Amino acid sequence: MGKFVVGIGNVLLRDEGIGCHVVHALEGIHLPDVEIIDGGTCPDVLQLLEDADKLVIVDAVKGGGVPGQIYRFHPEDITVEQKPFLSLHDMSLIDSLKLMQLWHNIDEAVVIGVEPGEIGWGLELSSKLQERMPQIMDAILEELNNTNPKGEMKC
Repeated sequence: MGKFVVGIGNVLLRDEGIGCHVVHALEGIHLPDVEIIDGGTCPDVLQLLEDADKLVIVDAVKGGGVPGQIYRFHPEDITVEQKPFLSLHDMSLIDSLKLMQLWHNIDEAVVIGVEPGEIGWGLELSSKLQERMPQIMDAILEELNNTNPKGEMKC
């Protein structure tokens, strides 16, 4: 067992790709026993992971806050309307997480969400999210170190 950080998002849509930008920045930091994964637009990648002590998912989350606001929550905190899907391509991140938790032993799964500012064609993050990158990285490192395992992120 170990720790995983999975970035989810579409890097072609500016801030929608925050999860991918963050995991690439984390690759430059020595994090023993932590596997860094760019999940891109394929939340199904979660099903390929192994058992884990900690799973941290980083993604853009529209929570109604200001661009760059950081949210911390557990997947079970999310309530979504269940709809039937026709194929595995219709699965959402939450569906994929639930399926993964059936197949693997995950001690704790946490989502670090970042409020996007600009979603549109482009490869770079908006200036607001670029400015917040150090705080986003700190939030993930704090999560990996379990310094605030049950509390909500107040950023």
